[in-house]
Amino acid sequence: MGRTFEVLGGRLRKAAGAESASIPFTPTEPEPPAGPTLVPVTADDLPADDDEVPHVEVGGPRKREPVGPELLPPKAVTLVSAPEVAFQLLPSDVRTPVIPPAPDLIAYHRPDHPAARQYRLLADGIAAQHPAARAPVLLFVPISGRTAGTATVANLAVTRAADGFGRVLVIEAERGRGSSAERFGISVVPGVRELLTRAVPLTLALHRTAVEGIFLLPAGKSSVGTDEMIRLPALLDQLRARFDWIVVDAPVWGTHALDDWVAASDGVYLVIRPDEWDSPHTDVAHDGIARAHGRLRGCVTTHEPAAASANDNGSGDQVIDHVGSPIDIARGRLRAPLVIRRPGDD
Repeated sequence: MGRTFEVLGGRLRKAAGAESASIPFTPTEPEPPAGPTLVPVTADDLPADDDEVPHVEVGGPRKREPVGPELLPPKAVTLVSAPEVAFQLLPSDVRTPVIPPAPDLIAYHRPDHPAARQYRLLADGIAAQHPAARAPVLLFVPISGRTAGTATVANLAVTRAADGFGRVLVIEAERGRGSSAERFGISVVPGVRELLTRAVPLTLALHRTAVEGIFLLPAGKSSVGTDEMIRLPALLDQLRARFDWIVVDAPVWGTHALDDWVAASDGVYLVIRPDEWDSPHTDVAHDGIARAHGRLRGCVTTHEPAAASANDNGSGDQVIDHVGSPIDIARGRLRAPLVIRRPGDD
């Protein structure tokens, strides 16, 4: 066996030696690779200073990962146009303390007085003219300065509230002598003018009086023009939703522009004296109410001295008369007042 392996090994060596002797080996160069050839870069190939030759990195700069918290730039704020804001600084005593009404409010201090009973008849007659569900706006206009400043409107409001027919609002169309605000002890501001100019909210301009159920809206002091008076009907509609009766104490006819008040009211009542029935003042007022498309519903005749208080012994000469609606009656044919009752006629 050993001999056999030795012979085979010798033959194999001879065969290998024969191949190497017969076939010469020729070395071949490697084929160049396809595509670009990477050339190594040495330090001599780079610029000596980075500031001399700019270095451009192909493919754009790589994003560096932030080290620690990253501060984001603030977002751009878009400016939105807004209307100008108007404001008014109110006095510290805007809410005046509630004080008792003036002595000439006979319907409050002496409800059993004959004059107080006349006011009750007057209130019942006016209420019968306005049976609608919504609150009426009643405008009382003095004919002359002799009837200006009387307590007719204030006494009528006290009577209506005392009878339990809901909340009554007294509005001052203009500030004047013997105004309702003075009789109820209410500050002049804020009031109607501030509401028309939208300087204060509605709640701030409504003043509660010492008489239960009566609120007062004074005239105010802000400047009011035509653009502001256009808002009067809408303002009265808001007040109708809050009150059951609204009486407006207007100035003497002809002293201020009352066309907007006349047109927005549910009834206009003239406050006159007996000797003024056929006066030129009555004619002018009657024509002005008709031109303003107002509804003249009656007249209130009074002997009460302007801005004077009723005495306590019942000897005053005040007379309150309610005349039926004089609509469509010629101005010279308004019939004489019907005297309901005089003080002291018991």
